[in-house]
Amino acid sequence: MNLLPKHLVTLGAFGISVLASSAHAGGFALIEQGASGLGNAYAGAGAVASDTSTVWFNPAGITELDGRQLSIAAHVISANTKFNDRGTSISLDAGGGPVSGPDTAEPGGETFIPNFYYVAPINEKLSYGLGISVPFGSSTEYDADWKGRYTTVKSGVSAIDINPVIAYRVSDKVRLGGGISIQTLSAELESAVDTGIVCAGTIGAGDINNCLSAGLTPGFQPNDGYGAIDGDSTSIGFNLGLLFIPQPETQIGVAFRSEISHELEGNADFTTNDTLAAALAAGGSTLFQDVPIKGEIDLPASLSFSVAHQMNDKIQLLGDATWTGWSSFEELRIVYESDSQPDTLSIQDWEDVWRVSAGINYQLNEKVTLRAGLALDQEPIPSPQRRTARIPGNDRTWVAFGAGYAISKNATLDFGFTHLSLDESAIDNPNSITDDPSEPAPGATTVRGTFDSSVNIISAQFSWKFN
Repeated sequence: MNLLPKHLVTLGAFGISVLASSAHAGGFALIEQGASGLGNAYAGAGAVASDTSTVWFNPAGITELDGRQLSIAAHVISANTKFNDRGTSISLDAGGGPVSGPDTAEPGGETFIPNFYYVAPINEKLSYGLGISVPFGSSTEYDADWKGRYTTVKSGVSAIDINPVIAYRVSDKVRLGGGISIQTLSAELESAVDTGIVCAGTIGAGDINNCLSAGLTPGFQPNDGYGAIDGDSTSIGFNLGLLFIPQPETQIGVAFRSEISHELEGNADFTTNDTLAAALAAGGSTLFQDVPIKGEIDLPASLSFSVAHQMNDKIQLLGDATWTGWSSFEELRIVYESDSQPDTLSIQDWEDVWRVSAGINYQLNEKVTLRAGLALDQEPIPSPQRRTARIPGNDRTWVAFGAGYAISKNATLDFGFTHLSLDESAIDNPNSITDDPSEPAPGATTVRGTFDSSVNIISAQFSWKFN
């Protein structure tokens, strides 16, 4: 007899874990905030101040732009990811059991990211700007029968950031800037529900044999139910920037973006196996009812140090080091407005990370600028036990190329391409609701295997200077 505590069974059966897969930036952050910088792997992005995307990377840089300007950018992020199973199983008191499904899965896909920026002077010392961008976001979708379906099938997240800024030219060498971020976060999370595990913890009276005789076998995909959560939140943060110009050919930038705390509100919708639904109703259970939900998540602060140095008329060297405070992301808890539906909890324990990059601009002629860059980007996920199938990322290396073309004295086109290579990512995640990932909850699915991933990013940007 396998005695499975009811509250643990429910959590194991519906394992909403974390927001979304994002193999192209640390955690699920998006650094793609302008196409001109992509060609340099965003090296020197907080110092170069060459176009209006400096609104995002360092608001102090808008003082370096002449007149009114705007930029519109678009990025297509293509992730190629393959999961290879190495023993995904369900945790039961008497020992693990297998999960049905194919041994491989390919959750990769394409994501579209837009940016818009506008900058204008107020007077000789003061300028203002506006940025609209997507600093966090991605999507992942697995086949409905893949082995980790009880932890995730589909994920989507999008944070839209509206960022008005202002900057002041303190002296010939110092500029200061700052702004507020009005950020809207939307999330959609979907997972399968293991009907056999739910049965064992509820109507099976703790004895899984009662469920097997009813045809409700744990880990058997044709019997699965389904759960979907959607929610959104609006919150406010801020950003600050300093631009220091010690000599005409050298610019140094320091930029800070604050942590933003979101309180998601939305709904949970369940589709329950007919046999299980009838048995739950007969027993008076209100499990898996469509109810409102709440959740909290803290999006991290970041601090960047950038430098741009003009060696001569042709060559500009760029560098950057950016810290991101992902240790703020300790857990994700979904609270259901139902006394019988326990919280869904996923422990994250992420770590703070660094991203370092170097790049070069080469002025081929009056109209064409060539760009190249390299970056090393750390992943905040601390171990295979904390890696989830929604975020299978790992440390990555960026190799970037790009070009800018001056159509006229008012119009410029920028293009960039980047390839990201990732180390193989092991996953041994028990969907644990405890602080110890080595002790999965009874009824939880332990996703065990490896992810092989690579990412390609293509960006384009149009910039316009008003007369």
